[in-house]
Amino acid sequence: MKEKEEILKNIDGVIEDNKISFYIVRNIVIAIIFSLVLLLPKIYISNHIYLYSIKINKLLNEYYSLKAENSILKSKIEKLKFKNRLNNF
Repeated sequence: MKEKEEILKNIDGVIEDNKISFYIVRNIVIAIIFSLVLLLPKIYISNHIYLYSIKINKLLNEYYSLKAENSILKSKIEKLKFKNRLNNF
């Protein structure tokens, strides 16, 4: 009977040694919170930079298309002016 009690005590000691202590859990939670505090502003800023770059690319595409349309319209105006001058003579 004593052998069984000793074995049970040894098993209880091993189980208690393998438990995660409160301090380890606390330190892990603090480390996660600290890393989130450091990483969330970077994620926020990166996200805004990405959104602004999308807006800038959209505006640039519109600018280039309007610039091309402007040059086409200028050439059409020049053709009409030339045609008008020829008709006046």
